[in-house]
Amino acid sequence: MTRVALYLAIGLVLTILECSLFSFLPTEFFKPDLGIPFVIYTAFFLNPFAALATSTIVGLMQEVLSCTPAGSMLFTKVSIFIIALFMKNKLYIDSRYSFSLACSGAVLVESFLFLTISLVIQGESRDIGNVMFYAVPNAIVTGFLSLLVFSLIESLNVKYFDRH
Repeated sequence: MTRVALYLAIGLVLTILECSLFSFLPTEFFKPDLGIPFVIYTAFFLNPFAALATSTIVGLMQEVLSCTPAGSMLFTKVSIFIIALFMKNKLYIDSRYSFSLACSGAVLVESFLFLTISLVIQGESRDIGNVMFYAVPNAIVTGFLSLLVFSLIESLNVKYFDRH
């Protein structure tokens, strides 16, 4: 199994778990986006094609399992991929803490993109307060969980793919 396929499989399992489990639990205030760490990791450490495939598949999976406007989750994930690709030469990720910061920032940007899409597509702004209120706590929780995701990926790299 290649590195990209393994990361994509782990990302999909976590995304399905996130979308299905967190929809039944009352965790609106602390709902992480578990797809973002995989999109950011593949964009910064693997090739652009792998990152595009990861962002597209994770976006489609979240699209299918959520009740958001059509195409919004796919658009935000691909947009995060494009932004991460441009930031790859400007932002140096050397530890799991800088990776966590990048993931938290990506969740904030994703929330802003989602608000913009909702405003343009639906022409309404009734949920802007909710999205803005929950964006920062969700970014913080995603940042903490991305520490674990980065550690998991790095341990898989050392164990199976000889990346030191």
